[in-house]
This record gives sequence, structure tokens and C-alpha cells, in this order.
Amino acid sequence: MDISTKLATDILIKMKEIINQDLNYINTKGIIIASTNPDRVGNFHEASLVCIKKGKEVIIENDEQYVGSKKGINMPIYFDEVIIGVIGITGEKKEVEKYGEIIRMMTGILIKEAWIKDQDVRKREIIKAFIERIILEYDHDVYPMNNFIFPYVVIVGTVDKNNFLFLDDKITNTLRDYFAYDKRIFYTISRNEIIILYHYYKDENIFSSIEKLQNLILRKFNLLIKFGIGNNSVNYQELKASYKNAKEILKISTIFSTKKSIFDYNKMDLELLFLNLKKNAIENFKNKVLENISAKDFEEFSNILSVYEEENGSVIHAAEKLFMHKNTLQYKLNKIKRLSGYDPRNLKDFTILSLAFKLKNLE
Repeated sequence: MDISTKLATDILIKMKEIINQDLNYINTKGIIIASTNPDRVGNFHEASLVCIKKGKEVIIENDEQYVGSKKGINMPIYFDEVIIGVIGITGEKKEVEKYGEIIRMMTGILIKEAWIKDQDVRKREIIKAFIERIILEYDHDVYPMNNFIFPYVVIVGTVDKNNFLFLDDKITNTLRDYFAYDKRIFYTISRNEIIILYHYYKDENIFSSIEKLQNLILRKFNLLIKFGIGNNSVNYQELKASYKNAKEILKISTIFSTKKSIFDYNKMDLELLFLNLKKNAIENFKNKVLENISAKDFEEFSNILSVYEEENGSVIHAAEKLFMHKNTLQYKLNKIKRLSGYDPRNLKDFTILSLAFKLKNLE
């Protein structure tokens, strides 16, 4: 295993903060690839080859003892019982000898941690490619997963793009810890979406599991992620449909239900109707109801109708929530009736108005 110059340099910088001595990292060919003394980078270091050959520390008494080597101590660095390099501390023997073992051990630990992180990143990239190939309808066999056993359901989480900034890794780590109990659950963050291939068991409460995850992310990052749960899948083709359904039901349900933030495709009713309606039929309906309402009025009326619905048609409670006098709200409701021809206080008319406004918001 060869470590990068960047990793070696980072390790030496950390070590120098502890012992305040110059340090070098030498590869197995005897070349200094990193040093706290930049002038030494790229130089040959004879003592390191002796260190590697003996498999133990080498103390240099003076600068002329070995070619390209200064007095100090050099120690082999092992990874999986194989020497992968040498770390050297420059200085007087009595000063550097006391630091030798701790520096060697800490260097080994830091290299191991970097290797684990690198392996984790590689694994994440493979899983991301696998998931993206499924949802983008490419061949899934390119990155097969040995423990990918149906049934699955696709879960999609969305959040405002700006809120994802700098949080990708933290959210990914949270997903890793949360789903650690089942290695058959796969996840990734792609194009500001959290995509989860959730392996489930018969009668498992998937909604409850996702709700706990949502609350965990909310507590840790003060970030509310809305989730859409697709339909159950027993093959790859159904998995693609599950992803599409999760996205579509999330988009529609966000408009239809402002109080909820997790939407299950299998538990939707009215929302499912709009998944299959022809676009021109929806356009004709919206135009008929909203043709006399300006863009400026639409924004205000949309908010009024949403709050009016949440308060079950109570003018008093809706006015309080909208921070306006009840007479002002009555005036606004009358204006909606005058412009559209539909009275929000009439149950049938309100249903028509509410659907038209919500469909318009989907654009």
C-alpha cells in the first residue's frame, strides 16, 4: 500500500504540533515524499532502506552516517503486517528517541483511519452508481450487490437545495449509523435527493422507521426532510416504478397536505387521481377557475385558502392565523368569489377552488 503525499504531509503536520521537531515520511524506495522541511522532499534517504531491511528503528548518530540522512531516528510503518514506509524524526538522539514509539503508533493509526475512510468513500460511490443506474433505467448488473435481495421499497427525501450545502457527508453518516442494523438497506444522496432502497420485512412499519429517521435529522441538523415512500417492489422493474411514484406522490402531497411531511404511496387516495390525469385536462380546469385572477392576487388567495382549509372554514380562526381582521378576510373571500365565480364558503365551490389553486402551485 502506497500513501499519498497529501496524506503523509497532513500526518507530519499533526505530529510536529505535538513534538515540535522536523519529520520526514519516506516511501519504500527510499525517497522522501513529505517533510516539514520542504527542501528535503524528493531527496534520497539511505537510512530508511536500512530501516526497512532490518524491520526495526534505526538511530542516526550524525549527518554523514547515511547518504541523504540527518541525525535522528527512523522507524518502519506497518500496515497489515507489511512495511509501507518509514517515518523519521530529525534531531539529537536524546531528544527524539523519547518520541519514537508514540509517533510510530500515531502514524500507523492515522494511516489506518485514512484507509478506512477511503474504503468507505469507494463503497459509497459504488452504491451511488448502482442506485442511479436503477432509477435512471440503465442496466443494474453493472454494479451488482451480493446482498441485494427483494422485496424493496424506494424512499425519496427532498429538502431545499441551499440547506443541503455542507451537510451531504453528515447526513450520509447519519444514514449509515441509522441503517447499520441491516446491510441490505442502500442509500445515497444524488442531485439533492436522499434515495433509500429500503429492504423490508412482512408487516414492517416502514412509515414509523422513516419518521424516526426524519426526527433524528431534524434534531441533529435542524433540517426537515420530506419523504415520499414508493410502492413495494419485488423486481428491478417495479423498483424503477417505486422511485417514480415516491417522487410524484411527494411532489403532489406537499401541495395537498401542508401539515404532513411523510407521504406513503400505498396510503394515498385523492392524490393518486392527479398522477394519471391528462395534462390538457388539468390545464383546462385551472384556466376555467383561475382565468380572472392575477398573479399578484393568486399568491395572496392561495395562502388564504390554505389557512382557511386548515381552520376548517372558521373565519375567526383563519383571520387570527393570517394576522388580519375578520372583516378583511370576509372582503378577500368575497373578492375570490367575484373574480372566480366560486364562493369559498360553499363546500362544493371551495373544493373546486382548492384543487385549482393547488394544481397551479404544482407548476
